[in-house]
Amino acid sequence: MPICEICGMEVVGVFECSKCNAKFCNECGDVKDKLCYDCLGWESEELEEDWEKEDWSESWDDEPH
Repeated sequence: MPICEICGMEVVGVFECSKCNAKFCNECGDVKDKLCYDCLGWESEELEEDWEKEDWSESWDDEPH
């Protein structure tokens, strides 16, 4: 049986991550997007960084107080 590189368990089948090529089971990643949880974590951190970089102060100034 194949072994998931994320959780280390023997599983029925594995999928290959499109970013890092790790073999992961259906419990350790997003099968539809072909991303393991390690890469999903990096992707969500990148989105948070982009959000933090945006200047939201202008939108607050436009609202009536």
